[in-house]
Amino acid sequence: MLGLLRKVINLATKYTKIDVSYLARGGFWSSVDFIVGSVLSFILLYIFAYFLPQETFGTYKYILSLVGSLSFVTLTGLNSAVAQAVAKSGNNGILPYAVKLQLRWNFIFIVAAGVAGGYYFLNGNQLLAYALWLMAIAYPFDILLNTYGPFLIGKKDFKRGTLYGSTTNIIHMSALIVTALFSDSILLLLTVYILFRILPNLFFYLKTVSIFKPEPLKQEEKQEILSFAKHLSFVHILSILAQHLDKIIVFHYAGAVNLAVYGIATAIPERIRAYFKNIGGVMLPKMSGKTIEEIKPVFYKRIWQGMLLGSAASLAYILAAPVIFKIFFPAYPESIVFSQVFSLILIFIIPATYFANVVYGQKMIKVIYASSMGANALRIFLYLILGRLWGIWGVILANLSLYIFGTIYNLILWNMEMKRKN
Repeated sequence: MLGLLRKVINLATKYTKIDVSYLARGGFWSSVDFIVGSVLSFILLYIFAYFLPQETFGTYKYILSLVGSLSFVTLTGLNSAVAQAVAKSGNNGILPYAVKLQLRWNFIFIVAAGVAGGYYFLNGNQLLAYALWLMAIAYPFDILLNTYGPFLIGKKDFKRGTLYGSTTNIIHMSALIVTALFSDSILLLLTVYILFRILPNLFFYLKTVSIFKPEPLKQEEKQEILSFAKHLSFVHILSILAQHLDKIIVFHYAGAVNLAVYGIATAIPERIRAYFKNIGGVMLPKMSGKTIEEIKPVFYKRIWQGMLLGSAASLAYILAAPVIFKIFFPAYPESIVFSQVFSLILIFIIPATYFANVVYGQKMIKVIYASSMGANALRIFLYLILGRLWGIWGVILANLSLYIFGTIYNLILWNMEMKRKN
C-alpha cells in the first residue's frame, strides 16, 4: 500500500512539477489543524447563533474587529519574517529575539487601545470602553507568544506546529463554548477569549524554546530580521485595516444585528479561505530556497491550477449552503444568499496565496509594497463607499471586486518585475 502511494506521489510530482511529497507532509498536518479548528469553530458559531441575542453577538464581533484593526501599530510583519529567516538560516535564537522585539513594539498598541477606550467612555459607552481597556492589557501578549507557530513552519516541523496549534484551539474554543452556554456577558466572553489564548500559547512557546535551544544571533542577522519585519509591517497597515473594516462599517451603518447576520454569512467561506492560505503557507519555506529561474516556468500554471481548485470549492459550497443554514442556522435565513455570493472569493484565494509566497520567499520588497498597498487602498475605498451605500451587499461586492482586481494587478506586477530583472 505504501509502495503504491509513493508511486502515485512520484507521478503527481513528475506531471505537476510540484513537490507533492513535501506538500503532502505539510498539507496533511495543516489539514488536521484545519479539521480540528473547523469543527470547534462550527460548534462555537452554532452556540453563539443559538444562545446569544443577535445584538450581543454583533457587538462582540465588533469589539474583536476594532481590536484587530488597531493591531496595525504592532510589528505585524514579524511572523512572516521569522518563518522566512528560520527557513533560510535555521538559527534557533530567532524565536526569543522575535518575542523580545514584539514586547517593545506592542506598547504602542496598549496606548492606542487605551485611547480608543477613553473615547467611548467619554461618549457614554462604558461597555465598549471597558472591553477595549481589557484587550489593551491582554491582547499584546497573545500576539507575541504565538510566534512559535511561524518558527516551527520555518523549521518545517509541521507536525509539532499542528499539535501545539490544535491543542491551543481546543482549549480556547472549548472555554468559549462553555461560557456562551451559561452567559451572554460580552465582558466575560472577551475575558475567556483572551485568557484561554494567552495561557496555552505561553506554555507552548516555553516548550518550543526548551526543545530548540536558542543560539546567539549575529548583529547582522538581527538587523536583517528587523528590517524585513519593518517593511512587512508597514505594508500590512492597510491590509490589517481592510481585514476588519468591513465589520466595523456594517456595525456603524447597519447596526449590531446586521453585523451578526454578516458574521454568520461569511464564517464558513472565511474558514475555507483560511485553509487554502494555510496550505499555501506550507510552501513558503520552499519558495525561500528556490531561485526566480526555477519559479518562472511554472508561475502561470500554478495560478490557473489554483483558480480551478478554488472554483470547485466555491461551487460545492454554493450548493451546500442552503442545507447547512436550514439545519444549523434557521434563525439567520437572510444570511444564505450573502454567504453564497461571498464564497466566490474562494476562486482567487490560492493564486493570491501563491503569489504572496513567491514574492515573500524571494524578498521582492518593491513588489510586496505595490501589491499590498495598491490592492488594500482600493479595498478600503470600496468598503467606505459601497458599505455606506448598500450595507452588507456593499461590503460583499467590495470583497469580490478586490479579489478580481487583485489577481489581475498581481499578474501585471509579476510581468513588470520579470521584465525589470531581464
